[in-house]
Amino acid sequence: MSTDRIQRLLPLSGALFAVVMAAGFTLTSGEPDNSASAAAIYHYWSTHHGLQLIADLLLIPFGVLFLIVFAAELRRALRSGEAAEATYSPIALGGGLLAAAGLAVTGSVGAAVATAAHHGSHNATYTLAQLQSYDWVPWMAGFAVMLLACGVGGLRTNAFPKSVSISAVVIGVVCLTPVGAFALFLLPVWTLVTSVVLYRRGRTVRRPLQTTAPRTA
Repeated sequence: MSTDRIQRLLPLSGALFAVVMAAGFTLTSGEPDNSASAAAIYHYWSTHHGLQLIADLLLIPFGVLFLIVFAAELRRALRSGEAAEATYSPIALGGGLLAAAGLAVTGSVGAAVATAAHHGSHNATYTLAQLQSYDWVPWMAGFAVMLLACGVGGLRTNAFPKSVSISAVVIGVVCLTPVGAFALFLLPVWTLVTSVVLYRRGRTVRRPLQTTAPRTA
């Protein structure tokens, strides 16, 4: 596979991230919140040890990888329409990196909770679960920054279709509100659509035709 072909496939990292995110939500859908009793929290984590480790130690690392690549592609798309002094593209990349770092922390803490429950430590399970229930703060902030930069920057530079840019602004604002959990259901859809848009745009780019000088007699 040539380097150019690999480059054209990189925007699909957003679609892969959306798939990983949806799979993670499915595996952890029954996870109790921090208001549940210590007994209920321990029961869940002790009986879902395997699924949690799959989500935390397998899905999240792949999700971090795909998100970083996708954030770099968003930066590239925004940068192509910016003036000499780039503003929105580095902010979008920074937000994506913050979100990726937050997800990595989520995976680490989640694996620690599952391991504590597997070894029968009730107190450690409850304490770590309380910490894990607030690990969403850094990656929600990162997603908000990334989406707002893509939305506002996309409208200013026409780097994305207007519908993609406007929806990015809306989801980014929702991420910063008390109902930010709803943004998590919209985020995979946005990344999937944006990923396809960037991929199809890349396919329309063709190498310039190479011309050869006419042979002399």
